[in-house]
Amino acid sequence: MVSMPVRPGKAPGQALDRGFIDVNAQIGPTFGRAGGATREALARERRSHGVRLSLVRHRTALVGDTRLGNRQLLEACEQDPGLIPIAVLRPDRTDMLDDASTMGARFAGFWLEGRARPGQGSLATDSLVRSAARGGRPLFVPITFHGEASAVGAATADLGVPVILVGCHYDNAVDVLAAARRFDHLHLETSRMAHLGGIEIAAREIGAERILLGTGAPLRAIQSPLNAIWLSRLSDEAKRAILGGNASRLFGLPPMPVGLPEVVRPDRAFDVHTHTGPLLQEVTELSDDELMPELARRNNTRYAVASSVLAIEADSEAGNRELVEACARLSNRLGYLYADPDDLSATRDQIRRWGDSPGIVGAKISCETSARLTGSAQVWELFNLLASFGKPVKIHNDGDDWDQHLRRIAREHPRLPIIVAHGGLGFPDLPAARLAATVDNVYVEMSSSFAQIPTVREVVSAVPGDKLMFGTDAPLLDPGFVLGTYQDADIAPDQEDDVYYANGARLFAVG
Repeated sequence: MVSMPVRPGKAPGQALDRGFIDVNAQIGPTFGRAGGATREALARERRSHGVRLSLVRHRTALVGDTRLGNRQLLEACEQDPGLIPIAVLRPDRTDMLDDASTMGARFAGFWLEGRARPGQGSLATDSLVRSAARGGRPLFVPITFHGEASAVGAATADLGVPVILVGCHYDNAVDVLAAARRFDHLHLETSRMAHLGGIEIAAREIGAERILLGTGAPLRAIQSPLNAIWLSRLSDEAKRAILGGNASRLFGLPPMPVGLPEVVRPDRAFDVHTHTGPLLQEVTELSDDELMPELARRNNTRYAVASSVLAIEADSEAGNRELVEACARLSNRLGYLYADPDDLSATRDQIRRWGDSPGIVGAKISCETSARLTGSAQVWELFNLLASFGKPVKIHNDGDDWDQHLRRIAREHPRLPIIVAHGGLGFPDLPAARLAATVDNVYVEMSSSFAQIPTVREVVSAVPGDKLMFGTDAPLLDPGFVLGTYQDADIAPDQEDDVYYANGARLFAVG
């Protein structure tokens, strides 16, 4: 199929169909805890991104009545031929064993929900999984913590069915890949593979044929994993396999051609959230000299503002010194000095020595790493110090009512620009949006591997157009993955350049 340029997330006059198969989608009711992902919402997202088929589970089955949700799912799939049903199983009721053994003919696979995982000591869970496997259908198993993938792999090795691990992320990827190397029935999906090079690393370790497109739609941005796949350095054949061919083979679906459209990048980008490493996580390691060309390749980034991981995690003196040296060497590499709430004297001294160095444009606070909440006395005193520095401050917030505490800080220092990292506590959320909308000197960027796209769109709607900035958290996160969040956020076309470039360039006084 001939490649053609497409504006990601923007559907033309008719529905797109590039043959993609999304193995991780969900639907549910309009209201309640299971709400927020209607069949109509999924259809819009699927068709605007070229997804032909979505393997889908029902949210009522996930969080409420399992049997009712599975029945409602079958009814929904009858109304939309683009939906392939995946039954939810929960090890909470003994009679679910009987359901699992008889459901295979109506569902394409099973999704194991609940706190228990195979191989973690629950005989009920292991019995349920074995009952489901008799139908010969693939099994989806969500994972979170380091070690779960290994336990699941060992417990399911003799079932004779493929197992798809859902939730491969930078904080568990080492264990996931070790398990997948050991157990060749394990497969991965891409919905949380947001770390830089995550898909390439997995393809190198276990082969692209064991990686499937998964998005989490319509609650997650479809464009994020699409970008990560398209912008990877895998072969076109491997990309097509991940985007559709592998799922077609694994689930016995009719083979179909898979297209590879070009990714439309911003005309220019100013990235207000990057790092200088090395990082602790399993990501592609890039030096400062390597990262800037990679940001340009993926996102047309012209400038990026970094903080030092070494300064944040271990040694503010050594890390900030390395950052200053990198900024002096690279004209488009700008820097935040890390400001330590537990050592005001060191922060004061480092600002005195390096605050006016070439490329040093601001300060960075990490409430998470320092374990000092946004409302703590230490952070309040640190802001008093940084106000005299006078350059923008980016803060990773933490703690209950963090937004109210930051509101008081911002109003105490009205001339000090403050950027809310991730747009909230690790992901974009409405408290940050309301803060930016009501306090003149508060700004928001939305880098995250956990962004919920309906909330992201509310954030974009609420934040003033000159207060929303572009950040990626590279090289921890894949800048293309995060770009997908912004591309699916319904940013008005006449505001795109402001968000991607002009707002950051203006705040940091770069041409």
